[in-house]
Amino acid sequence: MRFRNLICLIVVFAAMGAANADIATFEDLNLPAESYWNGSDGSGGFTSESVHLSNSYNAEWGSWDGFSYSNATDTTAQGLAAQYNAITGAGQGGSANYAVGYVGWALPPAVTLSSPGVVDGLYVTNCNYAYYAMLDGDAFSKKFGGGSGDDPDFFLLTITGKDAGGAATGTVDFYLADYRSADNSADYIVDTWQYVDLTSLGVVGSLEFTLSSSDVGDWGMNTPAYFAVDTIVVRPAIDPSGPYTEVGINGYTDPGNDWGHADPQDPNAVINPIFRGWATEVVSYQPAPGLAGQWSDPSMALGPATGSNIDIVSLGHLNQEQISQGLPPGQITLLFSDPIRQGRGYDFVVFENGFVSSADWSDGLFAGQMFAELAYVEVSSNGTDFVRFPVVSLTPEAVGRYGTIEIGNVYNLAGKHPNANGICTGTPFDLKEIADDPDVASGLVDVNDIKYVRIVDIPGSGDFHDEAAMHIDPGTWPVWDFYADNHPIYDAWDASTAPDPSGGFDLEAIGVLREQEYSADIDLNGIVDVLDFELFISVLDSHFGGPVWIDRCDLAEPKDMVIDILDFGVLVDQWNKTEQWRL
Repeated sequence: MRFRNLICLIVVFAAMGAANADIATFEDLNLPAESYWNGSDGSGGFTSESVHLSNSYNAEWGSWDGFSYSNATDTTAQGLAAQYNAITGAGQGGSANYAVGYVGWALPPAVTLSSPGVVDGLYVTNCNYAYYAMLDGDAFSKKFGGGSGDDPDFFLLTITGKDAGGAATGTVDFYLADYRSADNSADYIVDTWQYVDLTSLGVVGSLEFTLSSSDVGDWGMNTPAYFAVDTIVVRPAIDPSGPYTEVGINGYTDPGNDWGHADPQDPNAVINPIFRGWATEVVSYQPAPGLAGQWSDPSMALGPATGSNIDIVSLGHLNQEQISQGLPPGQITLLFSDPIRQGRGYDFVVFENGFVSSADWSDGLFAGQMFAELAYVEVSSNGTDFVRFPVVSLTPEAVGRYGTIEIGNVYNLAGKHPNANGICTGTPFDLKEIADDPDVASGLVDVNDIKYVRIVDIPGSGDFHDEAAMHIDPGTWPVWDFYADNHPIYDAWDASTAPDPSGGFDLEAIGVLREQEYSADIDLNGIVDVLDFELFISVLDSHFGGPVWIDRCDLAEPKDMVIDILDFGVLVDQWNKTEQWRL
């Protein structure tokens, strides 16, 4: 069965190409046989799939630099006439077309992505002109190795990643020829297509290519400044803004659309069957001073989520004076008649009424970020002894009363997922996260009998802190270590002394989840299918804190914070499995 599942996934992968990846092979560019395009039409470049390659053509001199493309097959031609010939005689994998780069006198050759993403890698090789100049020497270039073969010559391609603003993200070097070894038998000039891994450059908007050589004269590099490129693999970036990528749990789904997210107002929407219960009773409610009566009905937090941003109870807003006086933040405690139990996967979900900003505004809202009011989450078995989920907040500074945050920068804080304007998602919590707490270890709090959940507002002033020192710091990769310090927590808040009638955390609902038997159901729609496979392949070979990390793809136990073949094995084993709650 496992072998059959593996074959099925291989077939799916082949059908999908690289699943979410764009692969520029230049086969979508039309050329007559044994010809080339060098920019003589003045277009300034060409596009294949999602990448644009630069070109600068000088009509007066009939010269070009940047990139051209070609399908020349002659591997014996030499000199300038062979500038468009890849030494392989074909594109990578035997394809027809390939790109040729020339570092001339204008701007360096550049590949620009249609939108920022991760370039997994590309293939490179030498062009005939450079290859034979290095192999035999010519009127301008020396023979590599010299007469004795001992000269430490090299021909180096450097690829620089640049972000959307033009700042360098890193460089990758690849030697197109290398004679630096003391062992002459190890000397080489590349004459096949070689893969260059570029994932270390992270999320980029463009790549720039430069060449350097040991053969340099009064006018610069003597080695012909040519190289060939093919098969550029690009994946979209997945929220590079922060390392914490836990998915929001859909409050409503559409059975006719693979049980994916549904607007609660959609006539086809149903409450997500992953939920088995909701809070049933308000035990206590202690809002901050100054809260308006219309937002102070705690019963609004009972029962299922609605997706309405006004179907809430607010915990109120402490201003700076009240914080300085030591007044406690607002809080609410809810009872669950059917207790929450630690099971496989997430155990419960908290819904606030935050929203994703659709535009940049002068008051601190940024498009794509969350207007979020955050809260601590605590659980109890007896209603007296509570354990708080340890949280992380990496928001670097105060954001203002209407400011937004990157949700990837916060972890184990309620309120980080949107629940307004047709989007109904909540923040999930896993009781396994508190397993090492002394009160859990002693049995004072039983994770298999959680009857109470308490939500405590966090005034986003920076006076309240996370417990980051209890968590792994993604910046310590590849030798994992904990954060050195705890951090102040910031969210939408200001220091005004006036009472805020609707500020602070706004609780909409708390739902109890059914156990998730299949961890490879990454999107939590109840079946391990192609949608999960796409998500998994999009982050394969990534690590916690990397530009394309999704924590739910770290499937194999124990978790190692790397997405690799062990995790793929879990996906294979669980392929096409369906959760009981979806049947």
